[in-house]
Amino acid sequence: MREAPTKPAGRLLRGPPAYEPLTPWRAGPALAASVAIVGLAFLAAWLAPRVLHLGGGATAMPNPVHPEIPASSLWVVAIFQIVAVALTLLASVAFGGRLRDVLALRRAAGGWRAYAGAILAMVALQVVAGAVTYSLIEHDMLADLRPFVGLVSGPYWPLAAAVLGIGAPLSEELLFRGLLYSSLRTRWSAVPSILVTAVLFAYLHEPYRIFTDPRAFPLPILYLGIVLGLARERTSSVVPGMVMHALNNALAFALSMKGMT
Repeated sequence: MREAPTKPAGRLLRGPPAYEPLTPWRAGPALAASVAIVGLAFLAAWLAPRVLHLGGGATAMPNPVHPEIPASSLWVVAIFQIVAVALTLLASVAFGGRLRDVLALRRAAGGWRAYAGAILAMVALQVVAGAVTYSLIEHDMLADLRPFVGLVSGPYWPLAAAVLGIGAPLSEELLFRGLLYSSLRTRWSAVPSILVTAVLFAYLHEPYRIFTDPRAFPLPILYLGIVLGLARERTSSVVPGMVMHALNNALAFALSMKGMT
């Protein structure tokens, strides 16, 4: 494999790509592998309460339609994230791949400016998208985190904070903006690669409702996925996206708690 460039070479829509994808995976197989990773992680999360006696049984899998999430479901979500990360790492080293290249686990091009820009972009996204979705769309950027408010403010807050602030950014960014994005970029340009990963990322957050009602598609999560994809493309690294994702969850959760008081 050739070494990746240390900084973006051009703009997003014109000029040469910001980086050269370095992965043995191609778009089709990587897409199938990503779906398999999510499916196996869901299966592990479904089986874990029965095997480990964590409590909750068949009802432990969180349902996004239900307004509250039982404490036992925190373990289910955590297991889903752990399995997803483990399988993503294994897939990344398959066929001679290197974690640093396949997942873009490298220093962001632009240094501290990339992280400062990521933080500003995420704050702007929260303000703009929040204002738009509150006025036009029933599903807002806080809907996915509101059920966790009671858990974070209760005795399970360390696990809830880890699931929201560490597990979600790590598992989702490594899979979508890491393994899958790099493989899509071997075949497609930046724009379709960003859109495909953003759509799949949004679908993961509402798999129950979208299946029965396409109108339930979470547009705010799609916006977030697009911004994270832009950060991935422009910085040649998955790390700024992780920072942005964690900040998004922290901001959204803070707003959710304020709205509950």
